[in-house]
Amino acid sequence: MKLRTDFVTNSSSSSFIIARNEKLSDKLKRAIVRVVQQKMLGEKMLSPDSTEKEILKIFDDEYIEDEEQQAAIRNALKAGKTVYMGNVIFDGCEDDYAGLIESMWKEMEAAAKDEFIVIDGDLSY
Repeated sequence: MKLRTDFVTNSSSSSFIIARNEKLSDKLKRAIVRVVQQKMLGEKMLSPDSTEKEILKIFDDEYIEDEEQQAAIRNALKAGKTVYMGNVIFDGCEDDYAGLIESMWKEMEAAAKDEFIVIDGDLSY
């Protein structure tokens, strides 16, 4: 159980303690990037080799009716980019944020336990 000893406002917060090397190694940087890609950059929707049928299905399934958005997606695909889609849920946002941080720590520990240790990772408040 966490006890707050400092000034408490209406915002929720939780403290943590980690130990890591001052300089992030390439292993830790890759672990962080993996979490960001998985949790913050959306899921793959379309790739440059998607067929017209696949593109139209995504437009229909995801309710992408705005012609400017459709054109921007098509232009991105023509430019060789892969299109991703995600969302942010603001109800219970602090739980999502804590989950993101915990996912990153888990990835970092798995990648380089000798360089990164979670000492107190309980982010509940």
